[in-house]
Amino acid sequence: MKILLLCDRYPDSYRDGLLLRVLHLVRRLKSRHQFDLLCFHDGPAAGEPADLFGRIWTVPRPDRQPARGWRGAFAGWDPRGLYPRSAAAEQLLAGEIEPGDYEMVWDAGASIFPNLPARWDAVPVVADLVDDMVLTFRRAMASEPSIINKLRLFKYMGVNLLFERYCMRRTTHCMVVSEEDAAVFHKVSPTVPVSVIQNGVDTDFFTPGDGSTVPGRLVFEGTMAFLPNRQAAIFLVNEIMPHIWARRPDASLTLVGRDPPADIRALASDRVFVTGAVDDVRPYVREAEVFVCPLQSGAGIKNKLLQAWAMNKAVVATSLSVGGLGARDGDNLLIRDDAESLASAVLALMENPSQREALGRRGRATVEGAFTWEAQAERVDTLLRSTRR
Repeated sequence: MKILLLCDRYPDSYRDGLLLRVLHLVRRLKSRHQFDLLCFHDGPAAGEPADLFGRIWTVPRPDRQPARGWRGAFAGWDPRGLYPRSAAAEQLLAGEIEPGDYEMVWDAGASIFPNLPARWDAVPVVADLVDDMVLTFRRAMASEPSIINKLRLFKYMGVNLLFERYCMRRTTHCMVVSEEDAAVFHKVSPTVPVSVIQNGVDTDFFTPGDGSTVPGRLVFEGTMAFLPNRQAAIFLVNEIMPHIWARRPDASLTLVGRDPPADIRALASDRVFVTGAVDDVRPYVREAEVFVCPLQSGAGIKNKLLQAWAMNKAVVATSLSVGGLGARDGDNLLIRDDAESLASAVLALMENPSQREALGRRGRATVEGAFTWEAQAERVDTLLRSTRR
């Protein structure tokens, strides 16, 4: 099958959740299907994607600068504004890129398909939302203390709801990564079929290592500009770590992830290390005794937890962090939700190497049994073949 893949950014990084998903799935499906790529990108097209796609078209990313303050909280309720129209993309789709050449459009991120002109109406569109953003913003709003920020998040939730209800009607099928996301999407857009395609983890890349750690070292990892990760990092440093330091003043925390905003950089101290972007997260995760994931908002499946499990790491996480992962409290991780309970679970593991090892071993077994990219690629292949024109 010949497929046109749409993506809102050039897929050249395994450090981005959406792009990681695209690269792993396309790499495993390219022997069965032929993929061309149209994406937003402001630089040269190079690197690994050149080996995965037959033809690659890139167009400049449209500008979208959100208004701030009270104006930003109330302005802009048009759902089409989520994904601004790209004249360059529309021109390509209306001319050089022929719909008759393709049996399927796959939009990774559900970001470019609104630019499809009418002549593409006969071509099925599979849109991969990954996470349902209505659910993401609803949870973020619940844990946000600022009234202005709550209003802004309410607006974003509403605009995404309108987008899913009305704009997604153009799609033939939708993909998300968890049953929770699917349930919310189905409630918002009941006429569009939705399938759960989970994420995977590369167990040949994320391996346990030799088991050596830095005493007292904890780690949290994620793109720090992403609101759920930002909220979690602040919660971890300001509310969980003081309980840990009261009993283990030698404990230290590494916050690993690109694009830390000012309030995350301000958390840095002699016991809190903020790395910013790193070439490889594995050394930081391997040196930690415990991987802590105290997410208070967000949706979907958390790649960070799959990767920590693959590396045999003991994990302490909130219940919101583990949706869709087959998590079993006390078996492959510890689940706690308030700051004091999270701290107590972390402290118990810091004092119990054998329990850390057992949790990590069972976490690794979990990803090997259910979260390989090969298994997810098979599910995508079945979906694409059943939706082709």
